[in-house]
Amino acid sequence: MNEFTAKKLGEVLAFCRVGAETIEKGHEGFVKVADVEKLEKTISQLNNHADMIIDFADKAGMKEVTLTKCEGTSNKLRAMRDMYVGEEWDNAAELLEWKGFFEGAAIVHWALVEGAAKSLDLAELADLADDAQDKHEDLLEFVSKSLEKIGSEKAKA
Repeated sequence: MNEFTAKKLGEVLAFCRVGAETIEKGHEGFVKVADVEKLEKTISQLNNHADMIIDFADKAGMKEVTLTKCEGTSNKLRAMRDMYVGEEWDNAAELLEWKGFFEGAAIVHWALVEGAAKSLDLAELADLADDAQDKHEDLLEFVSKSLEKIGSEKAKA
């Protein structure tokens, strides 16, 4: 694994960590559109992916590079999220609008990891990247459908 790949792992690790943190922080708003079980399952999947990322980086001797990049990317994601959501952590529409940006960005970052993994013949990492993209695509679809419903309800109010 080269430094590019290790840094991309740091970026997707940041998406895992900030994604789970956002669901926890915005729990009051998210439970308006998703049941607690779905939220807990998503947090668990993100944490599982994070553990796998750290394991890949550690086995490649690139854990420090990955963790350093994760810290910087996490700070950027939190800053963008907090600027967007502001104090509206109980507002499902605001949280979901942010999640739309976030999930799309997660998908494309995982695509970079998948491409790197395939190029380096790292089948397990490619499988993880593919699974992660699928999960984030599912989340993006949920966000879109939930926002469509919110838009419909608010238009009638």
